[in-house]
Amino acid sequence: MRKMIFIFLAAAMVAGCVPAKKYNASRADVMRLGSELESMRLRGDELAARNGKLNSQLEQLAADTARLSRRIEELSSRYDRLLGEGSAEAARMLRQLEASQRELDERSQRVEELQGLLRAREEAIAEIRRKVADALLGFEGQGLTITTRDGNVYVSMDDKLLFRSGSFEIEPEGARAVGDLAAVLAANPDINIMVEGHTDDVPYRPNGHLQDNLDLSAKRATTVTRLLLSGGGISPERIVSAGRGESLPVDPGTTAQARARNRRTEIILSPKLDELLQLMDR
Repeated sequence: MRKMIFIFLAAAMVAGCVPAKKYNASRADVMRLGSELESMRLRGDELAARNGKLNSQLEQLAADTARLSRRIEELSSRYDRLLGEGSAEAARMLRQLEASQRELDERSQRVEELQGLLRAREEAIAEIRRKVADALLGFEGQGLTITTRDGNVYVSMDDKLLFRSGSFEIEPEGARAVGDLAAVLAANPDINIMVEGHTDDVPYRPNGHLQDNLDLSAKRATTVTRLLLSGGGISPERIVSAGRGESLPVDPGTTAQARARNRRTEIILSPKLDELLQLMDR
């Protein structure tokens, strides 16, 4: 997590390399964006915990429903026997039966609500993927892939599409791909966005702007984030950017092909889950 805190390269610029005013401003940006990233991480942890809680609730509700169904069958059978005897026990059993039936109905309704929201969430993820895939169809085979995992849609763009080697200035074709994606995201405000920059494990030679791979990845993530926001259709609070450096490779190999796969920018899209979280908290 310490690596994630260093979202932007400004922290790597020592006071002797840049004017004090720019240095202080950069440090302020780093602190602010570090706080945003930490909030996003905590939000992700909270969602993961609540998702686990939801699955546990569904399992418990299913078990309770089965138990109540058996109890109702037992009470109904016993009530039928006692009813023929005209005893007070039959009346008591009837009240128990009615109470159990009400509890079963309430639990069944809750199970249906939770299952409905989970289906809606899955459908929302599939719809996000479809819209993004349609918008970026023209970039197939140019270093762009779209995948779904962990309840999110990942749009991964290779360096060859976005940046020249060692640079954080976006190439025209990459800018067009990001612009097409921005149009989809602007039209769908219920999607949260995280932009992550990634590099390979080849050490970056420090220069006057960047110190290492972490700096480079953060700056690239910032470049993509600014381009997404430039059209004005995406609210800034929906998006956060982070530099991951070489810490999360998709290929652990050291071949040229493996390192090329690891040099990427990932735009992670997540549907908002407000209704689901509210229901879980009830």
